[in-house]
Amino acid sequence: MHRQSFYLFGIIIFGLLFNQGHIYSFLIKYIIMLMLFFIFLEAKFTGTINTYLGIIYIFFAMLGISFSAYYLISFINKDIAVIAFLIGITPTATAAPVMIRLLKKDVNYVVSAVVLTNCLVAISIPFFLPLITTVENISVKNMLFSTLTVVILPFLLAKIVSFKKIKLNSNIFFYLWLTSLYLATAKSSHYIFIESATTPIITIIAIATVAMLLCIINFYLGTLIGKKQYYRETSQSLGQKNTMFMIWIALNFVNPLAALGPMFYLIFQNIYNSYLLKMSPN
Repeated sequence: MHRQSFYLFGIIIFGLLFNQGHIYSFLIKYIIMLMLFFIFLEAKFTGTINTYLGIIYIFFAMLGISFSAYYLISFINKDIAVIAFLIGITPTATAAPVMIRLLKKDVNYVVSAVVLTNCLVAISIPFFLPLITTVENISVKNMLFSTLTVVILPFLLAKIVSFKKIKLNSNIFFYLWLTSLYLATAKSSHYIFIESATTPIITIIAIATVAMLLCIINFYLGTLIGKKQYYRETSQSLGQKNTMFMIWIALNFVNPLAALGPMFYLIFQNIYNSYLLKMSPN
């Protein structure tokens, strides 16, 4: 298994066992903004029209999967259906370009997917989420302002820094990612064991199962969208998701239990990516 995978599982276990960091979960929003900032620094938008059309197809695939999963599961359990929707509509991971670079594929394609899908989801989810769940004490306008702030401010800052040609240590990205993962794990662990100790284990198992199935569907459907030329790029763009962004959405606009969906998905996508790295020629 790739070394970063061990860090991932280690920080998740640490967050589950030592969840005192849940009081700092409000920092997740700002860490996401910093992570997006690093991606925007790398964005060059040098692709062809077909490249951007492919990314639009990826976004529509996200919508199709999220709404389909929601309506299918809502007949069984409404809460888990909402979690499935959140997983499905989660945009491309900020770490996806790193994975594509390790697999020696087209990094610019995936960077474009990160930028476009995160922007599109930030714009659309404030309108979609009220359709499937009750968003208490939050208006669409306020939620839209909040999600756009997470994306637009890092973009503007990245353009300023890029213009001044300031170089930053790329390792900061990885440490930010681990920090946000710990905070999210600690918050979910505290919710399950303290705030909602009565949550049935079958519910947690069901959330994990839905996350695993959606992970398989996303990566496989991505290969079909990209066809032969960009099959790996589109698979990663659709399958590897910015779970930190959706965990923040869940914690702030749904409930802490909903954050378990993206967290389980993070584990499954990392297992798959570790397999890809192991099978990839050096």
